[in-house]
Amino acid sequence: MRRRRLRTTLLVVVTVALVGIGYQVARRIRATRSGPRRVLSVDLPSVAQHIQDFRRVKTRNGKPVWQVKASDAQYFEDKNAIVVRAPEVVFFLDDGTRRATLSGTEGRLQLDGQELEHVTLTGDVRLVLDDMEFRTAEASYERDRDLITAPGPVTITGNALDVQALGMEVSVGPQQVRLLSQVRTVLRLDVAAS
Repeated sequence: MRRRRLRTTLLVVVTVALVGIGYQVARRIRATRSGPRRVLSVDLPSVAQHIQDFRRVKTRNGKPVWQVKASDAQYFEDKNAIVVRAPEVVFFLDDGTRRATLSGTEGRLQLDGQELEHVTLTGDVRLVLDDMEFRTAEASYERDRDLITAPGPVTITGNALDVQALGMEVSVGPQQVRLLSQVRTVLRLDVAAS
């Protein structure tokens, strides 16, 4: 009899625990489903499209020219612009064998039909080109000039050098870098020995 009471009590406790867990899970699922919808309807009234895991590629003759990826994108049809989070813009060079990758925390893409007209990235902006990495707070790309510009402080790290400057221009096609002012360079000679 004592075992029977113990089993019954244990069964009641397990049942109550399972019902409580089920209630908490259902409540969280409802909150998760309704939460983002409320935020989007309040924050983004003029957004034509909201896309997660955004990806867009421009190809020419079957080969990629550029690619844009982002964790989140909001397309504003009236401005023909896309606001992106965690963007990565890849420019394919030499028929796709080499690439320049520009990334940041947030960005704004200006479109001209199917063409990427202008890109502005902010927040821990990185440009990786071959063995060099450029870091700055803000950078822009203009398609007409095929030029990436950064108005503020820039840090460049390469295999054998470190450079700091104020302002930068990178011609993407010919891969030429122009530092505008206050350039400070440190060469590391020990790299060649290793």
